[in-house]
Amino acid sequence: MKVRDVMSREPITLKPTASLREAAITLADESVGGCPVVDDEGRIIGMLSEVDILEALKTQHKELRMLMPPEITFGISFVEIIKEREALSAFKEVESKVVQDVMTQDVTWVSPDDNVEKAIQAMVHHKVHRVPVVEGGKLVGILTRGDVLRGFFRHAGQPMYRGAL
Repeated sequence: MKVRDVMSREPITLKPTASLREAAITLADESVGGCPVVDDEGRIIGMLSEVDILEALKTQHKELRMLMPPEITFGISFVEIIKEREALSAFKEVESKVVQDVMTQDVTWVSPDDNVEKAIQAMVHHKVHRVPVVEGGKLVGILTRGDVLRGFFRHAGQPMYRGAL
């Protein structure tokens, strides 16, 4: 079975200059966990996932405090204290950042003519849930784990390769 047989042909995409706020709303509205980031010519330049956005949120920050009295006989001693803060206030700080600041730039992709098995291996090896499908240097689709499973069930009982007996 080829990637083109099971891929989604019109993936949701983001521009690198979109704000994280816009990106988060797009992902939520489209019920997707991530999507390709493309330039004006349709070339893939990155991937943005919900995890990328959540990692950009700084819900913890470190604060240095001087110990009094110093625990050592000379000099001053400090201790690092981790402070928590609300995710909403953390999001307000990053919502105006742009996608290209937090996207994954090292993107694994497949061709529409690749076997699905190659795509599965790429997903497992790189621990990703989706891979862009690129042809002629441009994004032509996306392949998700769900696409793979649906493809296998649709093709169940049929020969896996067109030339098979």
